[in-house]
Amino acid sequence: MEIIKWKYGDQQTVIDKKIAIAIGNFDGVHKGHVKLLEAVKLKAHEDNLAFGVVTFDPHPRDFFSSKKSSFKLLDRQEKEYQLAKIGVEYLIIIEFSEELKNCTANEFLLDILYKQLNVVKMFAGSNFRFGKNREGTIKNSKEFSHSIGLEISAVDLEQTSSLNIKDETVISSQSIRGLISDGELETASKLLGRNWCVTGFVKKGKQQGRELGFPTANVDMDYFLKPPLGVYVTKLKIIDQKINETSNDWLPSISNIGKRPTVSGENINIESHVIDFKNHGDDTNLYDKRIKVKLLKFLRPEIKFSSLLELKKQIGIDTQKAKNFHKLK
Repeated sequence: MEIIKWKYGDQQTVIDKKIAIAIGNFDGVHKGHVKLLEAVKLKAHEDNLAFGVVTFDPHPRDFFSSKKSSFKLLDRQEKEYQLAKIGVEYLIIIEFSEELKNCTANEFLLDILYKQLNVVKMFAGSNFRFGKNREGTIKNSKEFSHSIGLEISAVDLEQTSSLNIKDETVISSQSIRGLISDGELETASKLLGRNWCVTGFVKKGKQQGRELGFPTANVDMDYFLKPPLGVYVTKLKIIDQKINETSNDWLPSISNIGKRPTVSGENINIESHVIDFKNHGDDTNLYDKRIKVKLLKFLRPEIKFSSLLELKKQIGIDTQKAKNFHKLK
């Protein structure tokens, strides 16, 4: 997959072949997104066009907010990995800027998509809006787009009724965020099409877990959505930074998401302890390596203990529960 970055004002056509695109933010790359992307891929191949995705950075929600956001379901590298798995040939990342914000819907279609990016077919979810003040929709822009030779189409969003979920709704990033925030991991996983994961680079902490006999790999969750704080049964993979492919099998682990109140922590991190790591034959030094942590089951809320001894005892109890879940001795 070729990644192309474009910003308002760039004049050179960035792709030398005609392309069919899906457009959106694709946070999560969930089952609804996959349905849209598979439809675009099929249409592109039928019409002998390249298959691409157009997305935005920063996320418009970040651009319009003065506060530091923490709503993302996945980070940039994981999004790229999931899109590449589907078969996207070109990922075009448009810089969301003040100039782009003031671009009308017609200007966006003609000057950016058609002239600069060589787009001849655009597909989006039926609720997609674009242009200044979100004026553009697929329906109200069809006549203009047809006049310039750009075909635009809406793809109906996947419904949760197809997944045997009680409360029927459209599969969306927003609905998945709500489920994860409420601790409904199993339902969120059905909408995602996979278990929700946190990814990032392992940072060096105070090594207090190691002193307690439970060394952990710590990853910041600054920009990630926060599930209920507490202890989770998890699995962990180490990721090859160059190709973003996982380089080993999933390792059984247990993770804490929170501020570590017993040791006066401040920022929300995910700290993962690989169970019996030495038995897996890997180097136990994970610092600066990129990992993926899959959340499987919530065990208990985060608690402030009166002593490190109490904390160590509880970690032992939690680890045994995780071993039982993973069917380890």
